[in-house]
Amino acid sequence: MINKLSDIVENKLCLGCGLCQSIAGKDKIKVTMTKKGSLEPRQINYINKKTFNKILSTCPGILIRGPKTNLKNNNFKEDLIWGKYLDLFYSYSKNPLIRYTSSTGGVLNAIAIYLLKSKQVDCIIHTAASKNRPMRNIFKISYTKKEIIDGTSSRYGPSPTLEKINDILNKNINFAYIGKPCDISAIKNLEKIDSRVKKNCKFLLSIVCGGIPSLTKSKEALKKNKIKEKDLSLFRYRGHGNPGDLTIETKNNKRFLEGYNEFWEDENNWQVLERCKICPDAIGESADIVALDVWPNAIPSGNDKGFNGIIVRTLKGKKLVNKLIKDNYLFKGKKFSCRDMDFFQPHQVNKKKSIYYRIQGIKSINKLVPKIYDLRIKKISKKNKKEFNKKEFLGAQKRFL
Repeated sequence: MINKLSDIVENKLCLGCGLCQSIAGKDKIKVTMTKKGSLEPRQINYINKKTFNKILSTCPGILIRGPKTNLKNNNFKEDLIWGKYLDLFYSYSKNPLIRYTSSTGGVLNAIAIYLLKSKQVDCIIHTAASKNRPMRNIFKISYTKKEIIDGTSSRYGPSPTLEKINDILNKNINFAYIGKPCDISAIKNLEKIDSRVKKNCKFLLSIVCGGIPSLTKSKEALKKNKIKEKDLSLFRYRGHGNPGDLTIETKNNKRFLEGYNEFWEDENNWQVLERCKICPDAIGESADIVALDVWPNAIPSGNDKGFNGIIVRTLKGKKLVNKLIKDNYLFKGKKFSCRDMDFFQPHQVNKKKSIYYRIQGIKSINKLVPKIYDLRIKKISKKNKKEFNKKEFLGAQKRFL
C-alpha cells in the first residue's frame, strides 16, 4: 500500500517528472533537486484523499500500461520485444540546419515544426536547457520554429517534464508533447481521468530512452575542466553533427569539447535512477511516433550528417509521418526490421528481457513495485535462460535493499 507521497520516493520509484506537483499544486508538493543530483517531490502541506488518489492513478513511477491495439486491423504488427508498430524506417529532417543542430537527424524537431506551421497544434511541450543554468533542464512551451530549433536537444539529466501540464490543460489549447516514454505513460494515465487530455493533446512523440541519469556525470565534466556551474553559458551534450561533441562554454568565452564516446565510455559516475532499471517501457510503446539512434551496436563510429530510426506506432502517427514526407519535411529511407533494432539498441533488448524477474526480486524483499499491464514482460521472461533470470532477480534484490 502507498499511504503517502514519500512511500513512492523512498521505494526508489519516483521519476522526478513533477506530475504530482502539477496535480496538487506547488503549495502542496514541491519538486526540488537533491544533493545526489536528481529531482524528487516533497509534500509541504496537507493533500486531501481525492487529490492523492489522482496522483496514485497517474504517477508513471508506479503505473505503466501498454497500448491495446487490434492487430487484426490496419496492418499492425507486433514483436515480442519491440511491441506493436505500423512501420520502421531510416529518416532525417530535410532541413540541413535542423538536421545538423539536432541530437541525431532532427526527426522530432521536424515533426514539431510541421505541426506548428500547419496549425495542427498551438504549441509544443518539451524539455529544454535552462538559460540561466544550462546544465539543468526546464519544462518548455514552444510556439515558433525558432523556439524549437533553439530549445530542443538531448538532455542527459533529470527533467521536470510534467510540472506544468495542468496549467497547459487549463488554457484549453492544442498541443503536441515530446518526452521520454515514462512521460508519455503519465499522460496516457492522466487521459483516463481527465477528458481535457484527449481533447487537447493531439500527438505524443517520444524517444527510445536509456534512462534518467543524475547530474553526477555532468558535474564530473565541470570538475575535469575546472569550471563552476554558475559560470556556464552553454552545456550541450550532443548535436551540431551526429552525435556531436559534449560542448561546454563559459561566460568568459572559454570553450571545452569532448567526444561523445569519450565522455560516455566511463560509466562510473553515470548514475541512472533505480526506477529506470525496472522500466518495462523504455521504447515508447504508447507514443504515436518514436525516434531512435541507429548506430551499430549502439556505438557511433564517428560524426556523420545525422540519421534517425522511426517507429510508427499509431494510425494518426502514420498519417502524420506520410504528410511530412510528402511535404518535404522528412526524408524516408529504407525500412529496417525489429532484429535490426536489436542490433541498434542491444541494451533495450536486455532490459526488456530482465524486467519481470527484476520486479520479482524486489517484491521478494517486500518493497513496492510498479503495476504493469500489457507489456509482455512475463511472456518474454519465459524465453530466457534460468541463469539469466536468477541473476536479474538477485541483482534487483541487492539494489533495492
